[in-house]
Amino acid sequence: MQMPAESYKFGHNDRITIDGAHYRPAGRQGRANLLRLVIDNAVVDTAIKPLTDDEYVRLHAARKIRVEEGYYSLAFQLLRDRAAGTNLSDLSDLDDKQLRDIAWKVEWCRRFNEARIGAAGGETPLRKTPEDMEAFIASERDLIHRWYIDTFDTSRPPGRRIAGYPRKPFDYPGSTTLREWLVLFEAGEHQPGVFRPQYDKCGNRNQLDPRAKGIVEKEVRKYASGNRIKAEDVFTRVQAELMLLNRRLSPGTPHITVDSRAIRRRIAKLPPILVDMAHLGPKQTELKYMPIGKGVVSVDGLSKLRRMDRVEMDDWEMDLFAIIKHRHARGLITSEAKLAARKLQKDRVTVRCTVTVAIDTVTKCIVGLHVTPFAPSAAGSKSALQSILVDKGAVAEMAGCASDWPMMARPNEIATDEGPAFQGDFIQTLDKLGIEHRLPGKDPRSRGTIESFFRTLKRFCRIYTGQSFSNIVEKGDYKSEQMASLIVEEVYPNLVRFIVDEYHHKSHEGLCGARPYTAWQRNVAEDEEWEELNPPPDDLNRLLAFGLAVPNRVLAADGITYLNATYTNDQMGKLRAYLGERRLTIVTDPCNVERILVRIPPDIRQHFPLDGAYLVFDAPGLEGMDLTDLLKDNEALRRFEKQEKLAGNPFRLTAHRDLMGAAEEARRRAGVPSHVVSEEQVNRLVKLMERMGTVRRAKPAAPSGPAINGDVESGRIGISLAKPTKSRLPAPKPAAGSADTEDSINMYGEDDE
Repeated sequence: MQMPAESYKFGHNDRITIDGAHYRPAGRQGRANLLRLVIDNAVVDTAIKPLTDDEYVRLHAARKIRVEEGYYSLAFQLLRDRAAGTNLSDLSDLDDKQLRDIAWKVEWCRRFNEARIGAAGGETPLRKTPEDMEAFIASERDLIHRWYIDTFDTSRPPGRRIAGYPRKPFDYPGSTTLREWLVLFEAGEHQPGVFRPQYDKCGNRNQLDPRAKGIVEKEVRKYASGNRIKAEDVFTRVQAELMLLNRRLSPGTPHITVDSRAIRRRIAKLPPILVDMAHLGPKQTELKYMPIGKGVVSVDGLSKLRRMDRVEMDDWEMDLFAIIKHRHARGLITSEAKLAARKLQKDRVTVRCTVTVAIDTVTKCIVGLHVTPFAPSAAGSKSALQSILVDKGAVAEMAGCASDWPMMARPNEIATDEGPAFQGDFIQTLDKLGIEHRLPGKDPRSRGTIESFFRTLKRFCRIYTGQSFSNIVEKGDYKSEQMASLIVEEVYPNLVRFIVDEYHHKSHEGLCGARPYTAWQRNVAEDEEWEELNPPPDDLNRLLAFGLAVPNRVLAADGITYLNATYTNDQMGKLRAYLGERRLTIVTDPCNVERILVRIPPDIRQHFPLDGAYLVFDAPGLEGMDLTDLLKDNEALRRFEKQEKLAGNPFRLTAHRDLMGAAEEARRRAGVPSHVVSEEQVNRLVKLMERMGTVRRAKPAAPSGPAINGDVESGRIGISLAKPTKSRLPAPKPAAGSADTEDSINMYGEDDE
């Protein structure tokens, strides 16, 4: 019977070469080492090669295998060079971070020993006194940290947090710790292996009495139950069982006891998925532990994801109450908010604003923002989308930001949830811009970047009083509405300042500690990628994408009339000649009514080869005006607002200025929209305005019937205009004294007031 080959275990950082192919050890399974293929110093996780002990003996005898010890660890090679002639097999199973820590400790000891004997050129040799060691640490800590960075291309982690002491910017030992290292280093004859971690030998692992082990394990296992018992309950149950056990012991035998800390340690070792399965249920546990990897790292599976390749958008009701002071804006707030204000007996209305945010998943920069005191809507999402495509420098200047806000481009894709705010007009706008709309699914972790930023926004809410908190338990007795201090007009500029000056310049965990602003600038510098970004659309294309279509327009001899304003173009005569009696569709922007786009019917576009599908019509005198200015103090507009309010859909056109205050002028300059009005609302308003305008401009019909007397001029007074002059049915005989007689002097029409 052939004896099995001797087991051979490779080091964690060894390089194994077989037939010209390089491998890196990945542990053992049975009597075989598992090897992962390495190509261009990158480990291929999907390629695993088992190497049995027998096969290793055969390859070694044939000289077809080569093992380079510690090849993939620079720290291992450094330690091997400094401990020449010494076997470092006791360190071969450590990972690279542990080896770097050992090399760092060896470097501290080596430099102190050199300074101690005067080899470093010091005038007086150092001693192992606290004073000398503290002076040595103060003089060498920056130099050793620079050596560590230059050698391993990484920085030491910050020091531990100690209450009452400032945290060290990078790790370095104290005088007591360094003395312990020196004693250990000398006792081990200056071999690096003395610094090997010994965590596996710390403490006694079998302190629990064997007779109590079964009771403890049974009760601790019951912690993972649907009734969600506490650790104190488990400890009480263990004590009750031990009391019965102690009663059965012989007289004089010491009683069996268990400390509460032992119970807590064993509860902490329970598998988290087991506890969550009992406490949260199967569905919530599945969502919590469903693997999602590192998120989207490539668009096509080949090229690396670049900035603005993927932008995530979502809306969030802020955990903060803000005050609405403007009397016209108050009329557009929900009845629930007004009722809460009346209960407080204060002449103010508080509301939680809705913020819509767009974030670039690569640089973690905020590229789009919109704030409204109303519920989420597709029109509001369009406003946030449009802010991605415009220069936001004027907005940052308005908010008093010290930094700039250069994030502007047309994304390749935008990921949202399936909520109503990202449907309808929002999807149509994405189609016009050529941006792919991606719906990752209902799991919010598939849009982890934007969900993580909303946690950052909670930090903004905590700056002010009036927090709403996430639940009633967290809120406690805090009077959120009464404590509201931030005015709605201040929410947008303050949030812009927070994003531009604070968030963009704060280290981000998703960027390995880098700042979002730095990540954006680094991407600009690398390979001149700014030239490769999709440029945002110009003013006319942006109007075409975000404008509101108004159908059934008439091109008259004087131009196109829209809301009592006349728009003209130099080629309107030519267009009218080919158009005939057909009606047109125009595209207008409520934030700028200076110009409109007029759609040319496809069958006559060959007569306008240089103009494409749209002609630009301008209205002189409307420069810099928006729809609010055009309809200001209009009776029909107030009537329309009342109808919208009764229908449960507040018309928000006039509110966008009132609620944004001083930010409006900067918004106009920057091209950032602030309206949240839908295409359907504008078209209904246009119909109302035109209908009322027709009634006002129409020539009154001449009254019929004989005059009352000769003093009254003909055509001035006659029968009621409301009464039909010709009726197919005989009119009923009026009652005595009725005003509805043939000689009625009613001069008012039903439209007069």
